[in-house]
Amino acid sequence: MPNRIIRDSCKTSKSLDQLSAEAERLWWRLITVADDFGRFEAEPVLILAKGVPLTVKTYDLTDISRWYAELEACEHVKTYVSHGQLYGFFVTLWK
Repeated sequence: MPNRIIRDSCKTSKSLDQLSAEAERLWWRLITVADDFGRFEAEPVLILAKGVPLTVKTYDLTDISRWYAELEACEHVKTYVSHGQLYGFFVTLWK
């Protein structure tokens, strides 16, 4: 698992500030499961299992899907299909 460096600028990010608290939390969790290119498996069940594993009794796939859709709407992530598998990637993670 690659290590990530969090910059101070995240505290004043206008784009992160547009998100609900839950969607922002999901954004941070997805960073931990993304590969070196900012890509990750985007099936809601896998996001729930890998990104927020201790909350499976609190949140469900509807919650994950709603928060992920919010990340897409604010253009933090984009989703694509490869070989029948749903993947996502961070649009501006390395900027």
